[in-house]
Amino acid sequence: MVGELSPDGKFEWNGTAWEPVQNTEAQPIADNIFQLNPQTDDGQVDWNPVSEKSEEGGKGKIIAMSIVGLLLVSAMGWVLYAFVIDGMLFPDELSKDEFIKIAEGETSLEDVHAGDIDNWGCHIEYEAEVDFEGESMTLGAEFEFHASKDSARAKTEMRIYFSTYGNDIWIDENKIAWDIIDGETGQITTEGMNSTPAKELFNETYAGEMNWCFAHNIVAENLSNNPSQMFKSEGERFPDEDGERAVKIETMQEFGPDNEEYTISVYFDEDDTLLGTKISNSTFDCLITIDSKSFSQPSWVNNADSDIPMLLSIDSEYMYSVNHTASVITKFNATYAIEGTDVVLYSRVYDEDYNYTYAVNYSVDIETAINGGGMITHTDEYYGENNCTLSYNDTGEVGISTGDTVSISCDNYAMNDFYLGLANSNGVAEDRNLGLPWVSSFFTIIALLGAALLVSRRER
Repeated sequence: MVGELSPDGKFEWNGTAWEPVQNTEAQPIADNIFQLNPQTDDGQVDWNPVSEKSEEGGKGKIIAMSIVGLLLVSAMGWVLYAFVIDGMLFPDELSKDEFIKIAEGETSLEDVHAGDIDNWGCHIEYEAEVDFEGESMTLGAEFEFHASKDSARAKTEMRIYFSTYGNDIWIDENKIAWDIIDGETGQITTEGMNSTPAKELFNETYAGEMNWCFAHNIVAENLSNNPSQMFKSEGERFPDEDGERAVKIETMQEFGPDNEEYTISVYFDEDDTLLGTKISNSTFDCLITIDSKSFSQPSWVNNADSDIPMLLSIDSEYMYSVNHTASVITKFNATYAIEGTDVVLYSRVYDEDYNYTYAVNYSVDIETAINGGGMITHTDEYYGENNCTLSYNDTGEVGISTGDTVSISCDNYAMNDFYLGLANSNGVAEDRNLGLPWVSSFFTIIALLGAALLVSRRER
């Protein structure tokens, strides 16, 4: 039969003979990563890679879009928080009467002086443009005050150009200690004080600066006395490094020797606890921070020089008559032990650079001086022999304290070649300025402004 295939399928019957079968089915073309396209008009062969089917591109787009979406959501969340939610979290604004009531209930200077506190701290930091000897300069300073029932500390640091000056004074019931930057350190044991350490330290050395710590009380008093004085209240973060949410009251006031105008802002937290005060104008910027953190004796006290004479002065140490009496004034109204103390006549010995030391010429132990006085005899080549009695009158607390008197009575002439005083094994007692006298004119700036703040009662 025509078209019949042979058993092996390779031949086909054409009616007269078997012919080989012609294979006309197209052979599959092997896959290649490149496909040869027809030749272009310029005779160049156009080669194009064949795209593979992959999901990686789609996944990348999804990830990128997700990241963009997250960023947009985060940005919107931050804007919502910063401009809506954050503002809702600030404490409520205060009325003038509310502020006055809260301020009057805060710790006062009298509370600190009386020791009616557990822990109290005030940190003052300021910068001011000042005129010094015809030149304008920027002055920076920090004051740290700490007080408790039985101790007080005052630390000062001043920055002028590239130099730093400062001191640190610690007082408790049994010790006075000081540390002056690039200067001396010292500590001396006491038997106590006439009042609290806080009152003695802050009253004697930092009375003007301490007024800044209680600016809120002064502002409240001024607002009570001057109803027309500017007042406003709003939520604002306290401008220290922590930036705590606070409610701020703001007013303006003129004070100081030139009646300069200052903006005064007082900040309270959500519990109506005072955070601090900011006082500023175009040339002055001061931030006062108040806290109740505990504090302790600084570590440098233990290493301070303890071979220090008593810190006191005799109000009239130079003797003009044969009978002379002078009062004792102790530093910070401290009391010192009687034991080991002498009433002395002393002189100053100068070297070639006009530096002097003290030399004790005559002495009577203080027990003898208290109990009737002790006799000394001095002979002068012109005036002859002079018999004198040195006496001590312990008028107050048992011990050497402010208000006691020391006296000398002679039978021939005044001992005006000598000075009258007290001494112990550490030397002749003398008063010391524990401040920084060589930069005191700069400290006067904030001290005077503090005093002016206290007395200012200008109606706006």
